[in-house]
Amino acid sequence: MEELMKALCIAWKEEWQGMVMGVLRYSRGEGDTHGLCKVSCSGRRIVRVRVTKGTADMSILLFPPSEKAGKERNGQGSLWCRFSAEEVRSFSLSLGDHNEIHQTLRPVVSGFQIALALAEKKNFKTFHIRFHHPLYAGEAVYLKKEGKTIYGFSRVLCFEAVIE
Repeated sequence: MEELMKALCIAWKEEWQGMVMGVLRYSRGEGDTHGLCKVSCSGRRIVRVRVTKGTADMSILLFPPSEKAGKERNGQGSLWCRFSAEEVRSFSLSLGDHNEIHQTLRPVVSGFQIALALAEKKNFKTFHIRFHHPLYAGEAVYLKKEGKTIYGFSRVLCFEAVIE
């Protein structure tokens, strides 16, 4: 999963600076997951970047940032984690993520970082996460599970993920 994330970061274009990840989809694939990573990009205002390696597949959608207010958290969920600013900056640099929103004094937590943390120690074939609102370093993250869906909140709904 991390190798495909790094391949997506290599495809980075300067005009995507400041954009936020809206969706990340990953399929582990079965059988051959060897060989070279193949990356493709499409779109201007909303950008889709996809990488495949054998039968493994990952894609992200990048959007311009929005000033819309997020859906308020209603107090439900269990405390999951809090990413420090240094963790966020270090993770993004180690991955090769060039988006400056991850390197500020109050960085936005990378969608890749959230996805890897959620997927840790889980056996799954597919992973789909939709981001609703940026999560900033230092904010407490609360998780609430309903069926197959995991909701992640800070003061507002930040993401929802389905891991199967």
